[in-house]
Amino acid sequence: MVGVHVGPEVGVEEKIRALEEVLRSDTFSRTERLKGLLRFLGEAGIEGRGSDLTEYTIGVMALGRPQEFCPLEDSSVRSRVHELRQRLEKYYTLEAPSAPVRIELRKGSYAPRFCSAHGDDDAPAATLAGPSDLIPFSPAAPLAEPAPALPKRRRVWVTSLVFIAGAATMFAALAVWSAFMKPGARVPATRLESTAGTPWTPELETLWRPFFAGGTPLLIAFETRFFVRMGPLMVRDWRINGPEGVGSSESLMRVQSLLGFSRYGNRDYADGGTPQAIFSLSRLLSTRIPNMSLRNSLDVTAADYRDNNVILLGKPGMDPEVERILSRAELVDLGGIVRNLRPAAGEQAEYRDQSDSTNPDRWAQKYSVITMMPGLAGNKRILTLTASGSEQPAALAYYMTNPDTARDLVRRTRSANATSSDYFQVLVRAEYKMKSVVKVEYVTHRVLKAR
Repeated sequence: MVGVHVGPEVGVEEKIRALEEVLRSDTFSRTERLKGLLRFLGEAGIEGRGSDLTEYTIGVMALGRPQEFCPLEDSSVRSRVHELRQRLEKYYTLEAPSAPVRIELRKGSYAPRFCSAHGDDDAPAATLAGPSDLIPFSPAAPLAEPAPALPKRRRVWVTSLVFIAGAATMFAALAVWSAFMKPGARVPATRLESTAGTPWTPELETLWRPFFAGGTPLLIAFETRFFVRMGPLMVRDWRINGPEGVGSSESLMRVQSLLGFSRYGNRDYADGGTPQAIFSLSRLLSTRIPNMSLRNSLDVTAADYRDNNVILLGKPGMDPEVERILSRAELVDLGGIVRNLRPAAGEQAEYRDQSDSTNPDRWAQKYSVITMMPGLAGNKRILTLTASGSEQPAALAYYMTNPDTARDLVRRTRSANATSSDYFQVLVRAEYKMKSVVKVEYVTHRVLKAR
């Protein structure tokens, strides 16, 4: 006999909606590790990869365990799944008792079940019968003899039809979902939090694999802003980033004339968003890259570019050679303006930062360009998380380490042969409230060719 589910079937979109509702819930608001684990398991179930979920796979891909992870010696996966199971039960008991679709993690299995409130989508199969085989139930009536089994060839034929119909439904639903997430759609916002405990999703693996494959060291280079010391005061003109420009600054010359102090250059201070960016990057990447170093960009040498993968945090022009390469790209950050040299349909030629209308000293939104490019020598990589604003490094690092934005970026840069582009530029927009970043989203991107 052919098995069919009892009760209404849960569609792909319903499953996606159920998963996102749980991830946004108050029950899971302070459990980033469990949220990441649930998303990993849930997406595997939605995509039909539930049978691939092993303890080792979950440990390495979702919990960030090393490749030599041994489930027999480390029970962290079982503990986390047990904790996740209890948290789900709490959510559906206290916060969403009337949820139309529930996610269950039954004991003995890592594959999630999406269950309709009107019937279990994964309930035991019932026999497929024709109209003439349906017999009204009566306690006094004897049970009918079971219908003869279908011939083997016919069973295979019917089973194939059911499988093809199910596959067609799934692909149609995925097509609708892909159309909804069309280029330019906003990435769902999440609160900006520490990436501590962020699991290594497949998309984060794809995005960052060039940096930890092969054992190449990673150097994070950060820029310090240029200040002018006049007696007890430290003064800065944000347009000047070196001693050679001090004499051309009317504001600095006026302050010196007023105070009468000699002036000295000073580079002891980094932007407020820089330590946040370093923290986010190191918390994620240190689980895969044992050899990481941090250095002021003033101290970076040609040998550093030759021997390391490099992440740059600062203004777009912090390194002359990198600035020269970026100036030849299609998306050029000019400081407050990103110029799009070859705008496609629906794109703007320029993207300008906007200040808060209630306070010109605060920003409403800022645009920045993230660039993944070949290293200056050899087969290394350079990732530039550079922008003119002091807040932006934190927003750009968040974009590159968050599972949601990584999944969206990998999907957009993936070519027709299902391989992700090695080198790219992505234009992102950050929204601010009270000088705090509240959302970072994709705007457009360009695929770059190796030199």
